[in-house]
Parts: sequence; C-alpha cells; structure tokens
Amino acid sequence: MCGACGTGRSVPRWEDILAPPTRSVLAARAASTDRLLDGGSGLQVRSWLSAGYLLSDRVGRTTHAADLDTLWRAAGQRGARPKDWRPLRGADTTVSVEAPGGWDLATAAVWFAAVARSQPDTSLEITLPDPGGARTLLVTIDSGAVRATAVTDSGDGPPPEATAVVSGAGASMAARHLEKFGGRRPRRRA
Repeated sequence: MCGACGTGRSVPRWEDILAPPTRSVLAARAASTDRLLDGGSGLQVRSWLSAGYLLSDRVGRTTHAADLDTLWRAAGQRGARPKDWRPLRGADTTVSVEAPGGWDLATAAVWFAAVARSQPDTSLEITLPDPGGARTLLVTIDSGAVRATAVTDSGDGPPPEATAVVSGAGASMAARHLEKFGGRRPRRRA
C-alpha cells in the first residue's frame, strides 16, 4: 500500500488482474516472453522469485524488470523485437480469435505487453474469457499503455466461449499475431 491517493489501497498492475503474480505465473510469462522474442536478439528471459523477471544478453549482462512493460522496454532498448512481427495496419474492424483449449492468460499478457511496446501508436480493445469461467477480461492497448479490467459474470448464462474479440485499427493483423502466438482461426464478426 503506497497511501499516495489516501484510500489506503494500492492498485494492481494490469497483468496481475489477468493472473495473480505467483511464482508459477511469473515463470510462465518469462517462458512465453522467451518464445516470443526474436532468437537473433540473443536475449534470454527468466523469472526471478516473485519479484519479476531477469533479462540477460549473450555476454551475461542482466537487467531486472518488475513487470512486463519494463521487460519489453528493456528488450526494445537492446534492439529486440517480437519474432515474425509485422506492423498492425488496416481498417478499424472487429475480429474474433478462438482458442479451443481456452486462453493461457500468462501468454496473453506477454502478447499485450509486446504489442504496446512494439506499436506505441496502436489502439486496440480485446475482450477475452477467463479460463476459470467466472469473469470476462477487458484489455485496452492505447498509446503504448495496457489497461485491464475484470468484469464479473452473473453466472446465470452459459460459460464464456474460448473466443477473444479484438477491435480497432489493425485488428485483423493483431488477430493473426494472437492466433500464431496463442489462439486459433481468426474470423470476422458481422
């Protein structure tokens, strides 16, 4: 609790809204980041206890990053980009991406941070179901920043599908990226 706002509560980071920062979640995010980084960069990522991530280069220089935003900023400063990255261009549209086995929120968080750092002028809104089924997650990427909100479902309706909805300029390309990294079969929504 920082106390700066006077409420006596601290606000969780956006990535912690998707999945609490346990050691296993941090390890999964580090492994996903390692997979998403271009192999030619020579960078390696690993989790560091419950305190974030360690980014190491070929000669052993290591940087600590407390969160995914800081991690991708440090990787970018060393010239790294996501593997097979293409700029997100295109019309303002809405596209859905299916993940038959459900969404891995650690992997999704890594992808959101990569988009925000690699495309600071991107403006996207992503809606995805929580694999636990009790909530829907709304993620906004705008001006290089990521924000996440959890909306509690009433529980009266059917469980959410394993489909994410991506909206905004370049949503088609974003859906292809997301499909390649974690989901399947992008399709346009009417």
